[in-house]
Amino acid sequence: MQVVTRRNVKRLGTKKKNVLNVDELNAYKAAYEKPLGTKDYFYYIGYPAILSGVFSFLLLYYWWLSLIFSVIGAIYGWKTFLPKSVKKNYEAYSFNERNKFVNNMTQILTDETKTVPKALHFASQRSSGEFRDDLTKLQARVMGTDNEMIKEGFRELSDKYSDDVIFVQYLEQLETAMLEGLANIDTLKDIKSYHNDMKKKQNEYEVKKQRHLRDMRMLAGVIAIFLLSITFSFGFDTYINAFARHPIGWVTCGIYMLLMLHFFRKFSIYMFDDSILEVKL
Repeated sequence: MQVVTRRNVKRLGTKKKNVLNVDELNAYKAAYEKPLGTKDYFYYIGYPAILSGVFSFLLLYYWWLSLIFSVIGAIYGWKTFLPKSVKKNYEAYSFNERNKFVNNMTQILTDETKTVPKALHFASQRSSGEFRDDLTKLQARVMGTDNEMIKEGFRELSDKYSDDVIFVQYLEQLETAMLEGLANIDTLKDIKSYHNDMKKKQNEYEVKKQRHLRDMRMLAGVIAIFLLSITFSFGFDTYINAFARHPIGWVTCGIYMLLMLHFFRKFSIYMFDDSILEVKL
């Protein structure tokens, strides 16, 4: 399996052209999940294509215009929804693994007979995915008595997950315990509590966003029903001749589609923006 780096994950969030690569996306997803499948492509590419095509068709009933908007929706899904969803899921799984590690390590180290290397061994057995590989590398560095190797091992892991400030502080305490031979369990428990609080806030924020997503789906259905009701309340032929095939209808629908595209774009930014969870010193 291809190793995914933090730096490459950040690249997924850029808007530069020609940076997407199916193999690369598969590697990110396979770090904690199964590789990309048909369901993923349909949901993140096919869904926006269908949504764009259906709404444009319900407005003006031009099949070729609907086809154009479907292509635009598919491109937007490929360039935005798919990579950002892979990044979001990767970050969520990675954070959960770090949180599990912090809790497991703290629990193990409450036993004064357990050293940090032994605790790392037991904690890594309870980890999964890419993070387990990271812990395996760290164990290889701390097995010896070379302090520089120990520092380098913790430094590499801290640099990789530098966005998680609380986790980095936890690693600093583990490094100190390794070098001095004694773990400050009270400090570890305090940092563990802070990390658990962060996870709780993250879960609450995600639940809130999922509620908004359900509301958005309901809104899309209401808009579709509203458009159909207008079309058939005046009569299909009247709607086509007096609105859909009239310049006033083209201008009105053009403005409406631009507003809807702007609205959905802002909503997608909100769905994939987890900056509220970042902690800065």
